[in-house]
Amino acid sequence: MPTIHVMSPTLASQVAAGEVVERPASVVKELVENSLDAGAKSVRVEIRRGGVGLIRVTDDGCGMSREDASLCAKRHATSKLSSLEELFEITHLGFRGEAIPSIASVSRFKLCTRQQQALEGWEVRIDGGMEYEPRSSGVSPGTAIEVADLFYNTPARRKFLKSAETEASHVEHQIRLHALAFPQVRFTYRRDDQLVFDLPATTDLRVRISALTDPATAAALIPIEATTGPGISVSGYLLPLSEARRTRKGQYVFINTRPVEDQLINRAIRDGYGGFPTGLHPALFLYMEVEPALVDVNVHPAKKEVRFRRAADVVNTIVEAIANTLQRHARQAPLPAAPTPDEQPSEPFPPPGPAGNEFETMVPSPVTISPPKIPVFTSPMERPQGTSETSPISAARPISLRQVPPTQGRLDFQDKACSRPDAAPGTERRTERRTEKDLSADFKYLGTLHQQFALFETPEGLVLMHPKAARERIIFERLRAHRQAPMPSQHLLDPVMLDLDPRDFAVIQQFAPHFDQAGLTVTPFGQNTIRIESIPALLELDNAKAFLLELVDRLTQSEFSRNAKRMAYETFIAEIAKKSAWKERISPHRAPAILKELLACEVPYCTPAGKPTLVNYSIPEIKRKFGMQA
Repeated sequence: MPTIHVMSPTLASQVAAGEVVERPASVVKELVENSLDAGAKSVRVEIRRGGVGLIRVTDDGCGMSREDASLCAKRHATSKLSSLEELFEITHLGFRGEAIPSIASVSRFKLCTRQQQALEGWEVRIDGGMEYEPRSSGVSPGTAIEVADLFYNTPARRKFLKSAETEASHVEHQIRLHALAFPQVRFTYRRDDQLVFDLPATTDLRVRISALTDPATAAALIPIEATTGPGISVSGYLLPLSEARRTRKGQYVFINTRPVEDQLINRAIRDGYGGFPTGLHPALFLYMEVEPALVDVNVHPAKKEVRFRRAADVVNTIVEAIANTLQRHARQAPLPAAPTPDEQPSEPFPPPGPAGNEFETMVPSPVTISPPKIPVFTSPMERPQGTSETSPISAARPISLRQVPPTQGRLDFQDKACSRPDAAPGTERRTERRTEKDLSADFKYLGTLHQQFALFETPEGLVLMHPKAARERIIFERLRAHRQAPMPSQHLLDPVMLDLDPRDFAVIQQFAPHFDQAGLTVTPFGQNTIRIESIPALLELDNAKAFLLELVDRLTQSEFSRNAKRMAYETFIAEIAKKSAWKERISPHRAPAILKELLACEVPYCTPAGKPTLVNYSIPEIKRKFGMQA
């Protein structure tokens, strides 16, 4: 067994850097927090090559003396804690004294600082943990820190970084968080020598939010009623339910000006809304002031998570603030309903009368496309899995998907391809290729139920089919079979401009070639702005922004999946299949033919989104309902 020894200071700092310095955005976070703790009124951040080449943070704070500049690079050297009691009432963003030495151990580090009343400043250089003697320097009052060649001496860590565009988007998001937490501070951000934003100081939080979002989002802000509880106060702004996302990218939560991510707060937000569709998260800007003694911020290396000493008081105050705000706003102007994009016409079969044109072609006929309307953001996102349907089909037991070999002459529905509630387009497991045998031969058509569902008798019992859900699956698989060729697109007379979150912008840039394959042409147009030049010819797109954000959320959730690129294409064709199927007028006499086409599909028993197309009631189950022996 190797003998025990004490790690060298450089090695210890590099080990600590594994927790503190995850990526360039982590470096920006630590340096900006130090600037804010120093009382800066202006913070300027510059990066190159996504922050790997260079990170420079300059402030006009209090600055440091020669002795302090030398000590700040030592491990556990801090000016913010001097006793054990202060550890339980932390009022600063940084306090551990680990950030500077950890950063300096994996980069070429230079610090220039000068106190306001001093005649000269000081420069400290550290290369990979090797510190040089401080020297005098003529600099402006405040502190400027340069971090160059991040991870140059730890190449294994560097391999885990994403592209320069992705890393830059995380850096920008981190700066935006601090800009939202400190509206009274001016923030300037430059990327590769280009100005991204210059936010002047303001006392009006709405002005800062407006500068970091688009005008429509700023106009939709709903002020949260200021609410106080035992040792806590809550304020901020809500956004309409139409701005909900599949991820929490729209949620900004701050505790004592510290950006945090906490499951307890997330649940309290949902409870404040009176519940929320599973899989969606409301958007808001939540600011909490908590007595320092009642919150512990020393539970996570990056200080993102917190622990509350009286969690019930925190939850109750947040719930009360949000609920009261929604009630007040509902009295003044009713909020739009939560996104329920699967609210489709409830009559798959048209009522008695002249039948409409039947849908018999392989793919839907092209529709007339008008430029998307952007001002009203009504999300077209599909209903999250796990929520109840308005259709009676949700009350039945969905057919599962294991197929017995056709030679047995019957079907046993026990495959798991559609059993996952979060199944996304293109993620279902490939089933065995079906034979030429007509699998619908064992299904005897009985009629319709409430002009909505087709009823079939089988040797096993009773099967209900939702015709439009079945057509959605049929159209999807036919379109997917031709994915080798680009999908037809239609150019917009007036291209649509969208301002996006930097992280969403990076995802769209990453998958832009696959958008082209699906018929959607998206090009960058300035910082975090994209231009939609064409859309799929078969897709009626009333709200380009909501549709793109839905797609981005799905791609983000499958970032590490090998199917992520394929999803960029299949999500489009799933949307086309859904819109086309639900626009059809299907006559009852077509139900047997639709069933035959459905059973010929690779995954016939669910839609691309994982919702059932067929529901089975077995004879033993029906007998149990009547109290008979199975």
